[in-house]
This record gives sequence, C-alpha cells and structure tokens, in this order.
Amino acid sequence: MPGAHLILDRLRHLAARDNRPDIPIAELTGASFLFTFVTHERERIAGAAFSRMSIAVIVEGAKELVTMGRHLRFPTGTVLVLPAGWRGDVVNDPDPHSGAYRAVFIDVPDPLVRRAAAAFPPTRGAGRLDVPLDVVLAAAIHHAGEGIAAGNLPPVLVEHRVMEVLMVLGMRGALPVRPETMAETVRSLVRWQPDRAWTADIIAAELATSNATLRRRLSEEGASLRELLASERVALAKTMLSDDGLSLREAALASGYRSPRRFAERMRAGTPDREKISG
Repeated sequence: MPGAHLILDRLRHLAARDNRPDIPIAELTGASFLFTFVTHERERIAGAAFSRMSIAVIVEGAKELVTMGRHLRFPTGTVLVLPAGWRGDVVNDPDPHSGAYRAVFIDVPDPLVRRAAAAFPPTRGAGRLDVPLDVVLAAAIHHAGEGIAAGNLPPVLVEHRVMEVLMVLGMRGALPVRPETMAETVRSLVRWQPDRAWTADIIAAELATSNATLRRRLSEEGASLRELLASERVALAKTMLSDDGLSLREAALASGYRSPRRFAERMRAGTPDREKISG
C-alpha cells in the first residue's frame, strides 16, 4: 500500500543509526523502550530471548528467525510481534541493493499488554509471529516510536502512544499475552525450543522454581508434564509437515523427537507420548 510505504520511509529515518541496548533485552524493566538495529553486514545473534513483548518492524533488509524448530525469513515491511518468553536465534540480513539492514523495536511492559488484552482477547494461533503492515498500524508504530525517541514527553503520553499500537494489534487479533497458568507457561517455554532435551529439572530451573513445585502446580491444574511436552511437539511437527514440506523424519527431529519411529506411532495412535520426562 503506498501510504504504508511512505510511513515505512519515515521509520527508516527513525532507524538512521544503530541504537541497540547495552544490556540483554531479556533484562529490561520499567517503561517502554525504543531500539534500532542497523548493520551493513549479515549478523547472527544466537540465543536471543525476550522477557517482555516486543514489536519489531523490518524497514530495510530481511530478518531470519530460527525458532519453534523452524527457519523463518521475513522481508522488508514485516511487523513481528514477539511475545514475552520468546526465544530463538536471529539473523539480520542487509538489503542486497542498499547494503543496509534496519529494524525498529519497541519493548512493551506487561501491564500495558494486559490492559489492551482485556479489551481485545488474543485470537491468533499459537506461534504466529508476523502481522501484515497496513497504514493504520504503521502510523501508530511511527507515532509511538517518535514519542519514545524524543525523550522529553511525559511518561503518560508515551504510554498512551504505545497503547495505541497495542489496540491496533488487538483489533487485528494479534496481541499476545503472558501465560497465566503453569501449563500455559510450560507450553510457551517448549514451543520456542522444541528440540531441546527438556527434563522436569531443566524446565523448573528455567521457570525459577523447583521440580516439586512445578509438578504440584501442574497437578493442581489437571495437567501432565509429559503430555504437555508431547502435544506441543506434535502440534509443531504437524505445522512443519503441512507448511514447510518437511519429511516425517525431518519434522520429528526438528520438534524434539529422538526417535522418528516413535513420533510416527504417536501421530497414528493419537495417544500420549511414552517418552519419559526425567528429573
């Protein structure tokens, strides 16, 4: 859309120079932050993690994400909505003509996300990260980005501008929220790294709790750690089979099944996986 491209040009000016955070994004707290990532060389950031929701607009070049057992590539003009807890490897790839990669990130505090979600409950499928750019969304992001970058606006006004972006995402059904139950939290953790050799001890450590507390809370919710892990991996593998054209073996390994044969049996039987969750 012409109007969207005009806004994209303005965002490109907002990302005139590299202004990435000095500390890991996962450690940010407090108000909303604006970051710009600019590079003239292809760069890989391994083990990226986000403790809060982040909105990213690729204004020049392309971004590749290795997450959910998949290798995803997003072109210029893509809006990415990365939920709290997202993890993966990132590749920033400069545009072959201009030689530059530019992206604008807005990091959003949990209370704002919850307020927007109260008005617009999330409807997107789990794991969907990209949102089509349109004039309304692009203008809202630019307005919020300028407000944060100015550095001299009252916090309540900056919050209002960021909330405008969240409300637009909410109307698009693209607003993620932080999981509220232990079962949802475990699903989210496994979803981004399905091929990791998860054990109860590792999951508990990642969630800053104990093995016993993890199992007790899941039991109170009527959930099984083994079945949560299996169902999340199978769901992702089915996506890889249908959307990525992977073979059964490739999908099984990418989603964390050590035995493709066991995965095939799980798919045919539709019964809980038998792999032991140790720890």
